[in-house]
Amino acid sequence: METSVIINFLIAMGIGTIMGLEREIIHQRENIEDFAGIRTFILISIFGFVLTYLSLTVLKSPLSFIVGFAAFLALVISSYIVSAMKTGGIGATTEIAAVMVFILGSVLALESGSEYRLASIVLAVLLASLLALKENLHRFAKRVQVNEVFAAIKMALISVVILPFLPNKNYTLLDVPILNDFINQFPKIIPVIGQLDVFNPFRIWLIVVFISGLSFLGYILVKAVGAKKGIGLTSFLGGLVSSTAVTVSLSKRSKESKMIRPLALGIILASSIMFLRVLVEVLVLNNNLFSSVFLPFFVMAMVGIVCAFVVSFRTKEKSKDLKFNNPFDLWSAIKFGFFFLFVLIASKLLYSYFGTGGIYVAALISGLADVDPMVISASTLALSSTISPGTAVMSIILALFANTAVKAGIVYYLGEKKLAKIVAISFALILAVGFAITLFLN
Repeated sequence: METSVIINFLIAMGIGTIMGLEREIIHQRENIEDFAGIRTFILISIFGFVLTYLSLTVLKSPLSFIVGFAAFLALVISSYIVSAMKTGGIGATTEIAAVMVFILGSVLALESGSEYRLASIVLAVLLASLLALKENLHRFAKRVQVNEVFAAIKMALISVVILPFLPNKNYTLLDVPILNDFINQFPKIIPVIGQLDVFNPFRIWLIVVFISGLSFLGYILVKAVGAKKGIGLTSFLGGLVSSTAVTVSLSKRSKESKMIRPLALGIILASSIMFLRVLVEVLVLNNNLFSSVFLPFFVMAMVGIVCAFVVSFRTKEKSKDLKFNNPFDLWSAIKFGFFFLFVLIASKLLYSYFGTGGIYVAALISGLADVDPMVISASTLALSSTISPGTAVMSIILALFANTAVKAGIVYYLGEKKLAKIVAISFALILAVGFAITLFLN
């Protein structure tokens, strides 16, 4: 017998052990009886491996595997029926897990089983983790509202149905019938408008879905862990959705709470995570630009995180619910798409007239409302070689500066002055470090 077969056999046993151990722990904790525990799961994985190996390698008869697998399924189904009749429960988690263990054991016994070792181990760990997270998943399901699920489904369906039919081609405003009639009344601007070939319906909607999906990930994580797990964790995840929303919520709370430093922790932490979010966006949109932005943005994020925990060390104050809008809301996504298109057109137009100074102005103005549109615009323009990588990096930095300044202003007007002072000093340190690194690199 080859060494690889023995190794695969041991891995199959290990998979059965992992899954069986998880089921055994749950059964003992909840004091329930089920048809399979740790020993049974190990035997199931061994049975799947041996049956497959004998059928395909020794007997060379797939029919024997089919018969054995059918017999195993009959045993599982029979056990489920008896258990359901005895206890009145209709859950089939253990039975489905047993079938999965059998399949994984069978896959490892194939001639190409060695190629699936890592995939089988990873899948087994993921399945065991999924089973162990039962209570967390149930709590998450209770927190998610029906309208939030429908909004996400509607957005996904529209994207899947519409996206393939959108033209993947750059257009100018002259190609839009209504705008064309209006622009033709001003002959002098026609040559300039003709250069603004940035309207690509396919790419714009794809980017809208990507940004909404990134925000939705943070939104789901906030829902999964709950908004009362502490200001630090909630703000960290909230920064993936909207650091501005976290800033507004915690600033208002400072009028009610005497614990200013924990609130400063949340605001600074959420704003710091924004820099990491921007890194992800640049990596996806223009990976050639990623090396230029990684160091300043990563350092700013780390400085912000350090500032946050220095400001409020070991705080244990719990968070009240932080309110976020569902990022997969269709109307919000459409508004973001129009705003992104406006920033893209304005950036290219100002760059055409005023050079790098023009696009820097656009970055500052865009950053007052939202960072993402400028990040996307700068990455896109750099990708098409319209602007240099250095100009793109500085544009993103300026948008981040403007957005961070706006959040400092929000804290000043909505929160306590002591909170505003702490946040302003931290923000100034973060931006100073980022600006210095950017100037040094460029």
